[in-house]
Amino acid sequence: MIKFLAENLRWIGAGFLLTFFSGFGQTFLVSLSNDALREQLGISHGTLGAIYSLGTLASALFLLEFGKIVDRMRVRSVAAIVIVGLAVSCVLMAGVQSVWMLFLAILGVRLFGQGMMSHVAMTATGRWYNARRGRAISLVALGYPVSKSVLPVLVLFALPVIGLRTSWLINAGLLLVIGLPTIFWLLSKERTPQCLTSEGAVALGDRASWRRRDVMRQPLFYLIFLGVLCVPFVSTAFFFHQLHLLEVTDWPKTYYAVGLTVFAGAQLSGSLIAGAGIDRWSARGLLPVYLLPMAAGLVAVYALSAPWAVIPVMLLIGLTAGAGSSVMGALWPELFGTKYLGEIRALAFSVSVFATAASPFMTGYLIDEGVDFRMQLMFMGLYTLGASAFMLALQPHLRAMALPR
Repeated sequence: MIKFLAENLRWIGAGFLLTFFSGFGQTFLVSLSNDALREQLGISHGTLGAIYSLGTLASALFLLEFGKIVDRMRVRSVAAIVIVGLAVSCVLMAGVQSVWMLFLAILGVRLFGQGMMSHVAMTATGRWYNARRGRAISLVALGYPVSKSVLPVLVLFALPVIGLRTSWLINAGLLLVIGLPTIFWLLSKERTPQCLTSEGAVALGDRASWRRRDVMRQPLFYLIFLGVLCVPFVSTAFFFHQLHLLEVTDWPKTYYAVGLTVFAGAQLSGSLIAGAGIDRWSARGLLPVYLLPMAAGLVAVYALSAPWAVIPVMLLIGLTAGAGSSVMGALWPELFGTKYLGEIRALAFSVSVFATAASPFMTGYLIDEGVDFRMQLMFMGLYTLGASAFMLALQPHLRAMALPR
């Protein structure tokens, strides 16, 4: 692992920074501004959830076409465009004065942050590596847990002191002063996979790479989402309503801060474990397994009421979140090839973003209607358990469809 990382530090580092800075558009960070936004604009949980859902939904629609840019331009150029777009969106978030400004700000941070930063990192890594794709993707995906362990804790305690506006302006400054020049330099040299340069090797472009139109005619593509959408839907609901969850569970803020660190550590471990498992058993082989910890964690939210319960809950959900990043990063090139990976991942990622758009709207509405959020999470856990069993039933069909490794 150390030798691999040393030889590929330039590209792994760039991917890591992209996934790290995607945190500025991820629900776990954006949602920490919820109380300030609701108070400033005078809106309810349900209204804010609806605005967030609409902004996220719009970002998914834009991503369907915008995501193709990764197939047409150098990764460095695309990364620069995305970083600047996210910085501008952070500035817009800092100046929110109305519901319409909030919608546009959410659209921007979700499109460029959660969407394109992750899309560029995972598409490039999936194309750069073949035999060690699982290892490479798991290392790049470490940016997610590191971001989740550092950024929310800082914002959780700093936001009451510096305020909403200053917090988001600092985010924009970090992107432009640190993120843009560092990533641009790291990607100054493009990586060519060894399988395209070694004598006698089969070029990736010669393999049976699918186009988006072909993928959309494949029923298995849609059936897979019955399982893989569990993670984006649940994690968005969990972190979007995290402040509300603290109220209904009586988890102390200090315990929750520790829980976030545990979550990040578990996410890191889950990513690395899944990366090794992908290289050994394939991403499709992990589909029935990686959802199980999250299912247990969601049931535990309802079953355990003690303050310490936040620790095992965050541990279990974090393991699945980390494994999910690696599994989804490797699954699409494994099944459909790499030549048109940008347009295929844009489609797949847009579907996932639709799930993140529906999640806060549905759960926020149910909260406003008096449905216990802990009970909602428990039912999500039961569904996740069923989805895991369904992914096991799909295994023979996925093995028949997968490209040779």
